Amino acid sequence: MRLVALLMVVLLFPLAPPPVAAAETLVVAVNNNDRPFGWTNERGELTGFSVDIARALCRAMSRECRLVPTVFAEFVGGVVDGRFDFVVANMLRTAEREKLVDFTDRFWRSSSTFVGHPGVVAGISAAGLKGKVVAVQKGAVQERYLRETYDGIATIDTYATNAERNAALVAGRADLILGSTISHYAFLSTKEGSRFEFIGDPLFDRGLGGDVALPLAKGRDELRRALNAAIAAILRDGTYARISNTYFSATIF
Repeated sequence: MRLVALLMVVLLFPLAPPPVAAAETLVVAVNNNDRPFGWTNERGELTGFSVDIARALCRAMSRECRLVPTVFAEFVGGVVDGRFDFVVANMLRTAEREKLVDFTDRFWRSSSTFVGHPGVVAGISAAGLKGKVVAVQKGAVQERYLRETYDGIATIDTYATNAERNAALVAGRADLILGSTISHYAFLSTKEGSRFEFIGDPLFDRGLGGDVALPLAKGRDELRRALNAAIAAILRDGTYARISNTYFSATIF
């Protein structure tokens, strides 16, 4: 009788399901050797605007994250093949990239600018850039723009990181560099960069400016919604402003 009673209890009140496993750690790609977005400081610590924003977003989502310093050219491919859950970097949301990945809401706005020695070119034009060497980060929208506009007119040299691109200018291997306006500020404020200046006006057209957002794999709608909510949260509670003010003298949102 006791056995029958026990079976009746099990049937009427099945055992509770096992606790849900903790959410897996998110793998987040951030800029590598690219001030002010991401670099390793003298204490061996990963730091920078993108790094701090990534950590703030993970806290807002109550998720554990592992940050992976990565060169720019690997960001989209790493998301597509599943190496990264999402990327926090200076990546413009473009129609070309939207064919491969989804994007969150924007977390800042960007433009592009040339930098070089004062008087190095008469102007940013085919005539002005004829025979010049322009350094650019490989895989960036600026590389595509240069190849579409000045291929065969200027020599276009690509580098894995902005730091290497900047070093080419300092060493005299390039006459100009082209990159995001915000990234140039950190370079121009250094001893090596202080002898250079912006050349021409900021560029916004043809994908050179616009919304910077976080790429993630297509179909990960739950993660995208969580990231959008986290972006809104750090904007609302002042976390974004505190991080931005650490690295930039003006608002970038």
